[in-house]
Parts: sequence; C-alpha cells; structure tokens
Amino acid sequence: MVWGIIGVGLHPASYAPRARARRRGMMKGAYQRILRSCDANKDGKLTVQKCMGAPKDKARGGKDCRYWDADGEGITTEEEYISRARKIMN
Repeated sequence: MVWGIIGVGLHPASYAPRARARRRGMMKGAYQRILRSCDANKDGKLTVQKCMGAPKDKARGGKDCRYWDADGEGITTEEEYISRARKIMN
C-alpha cells in the first residue's frame, strides 16, 4: 500500500481523493456561510463592499475581501474563494 501525507499524519494514498473532496466541501460551506451573512440583497454576489460590511475592522475586512477576489474584478466567486483557500492550506 502506498502512503502519503494528508494534513497531519500518514494515511493510505487512496484516502487522498476523499480528503480533497472533504476539504473542498468545507471550503464551499465556508464560502456559502460568508455569502449568507454578507449578501444583504441576496443577488448571490460577494462584492468587496458587501464583504466589508460584516467585520468590525473595516480596513482588515477590505484587505481580506480583496485577497479572495483573485481576478480583481470586485466580486469573489466560489471558485476564487476555493482556489485561494487551497493555496493557504498547502
């Protein structure tokens, strides 16, 4: 059996696809929770302006929101969020 490192500890390499799917599900859930809390008009778009409305520290919120908006168009999509979260996790 081939072994690989996933997160913390050793797991059989066959667990890797399931672990990736589980992490993607967690990231998708996190994005959906952020969207629900910030998307006041319920248009399904997470803009920097909407994102800045949630945190108490507006400057930090704006910086964080701009980070998640990978292409700089002003809207953070689910795929952008997941892509950036993967970079942090790796």
